[in-house]
Amino acid sequence: MTVQLNLRLLKALRETHSKSISDVAEYLGYKTPTSVWLIEKGQRNLSIEGLYKLSKLYKQSMEDFLIVK
Repeated sequence: MTVQLNLRLLKALRETHSKSISDVAEYLGYKTPTSVWLIEKGQRNLSIEGLYKLSKLYKQSMEDFLIVK
């Protein structure tokens, strides 16, 4: 079994909620927006804490962000 972050959903939720990459980076406590951009591109991992914060921000369950194969 593999578990991946649903990158399409992550970006779609950010756009649906009218959040910029900078907004999300600030919310997650990152120093630069590049970190969020890299996460959305699949080039950086998101911590469990970050996943939890995003689930609260977008009012989604943490499982909604995951693709289990």
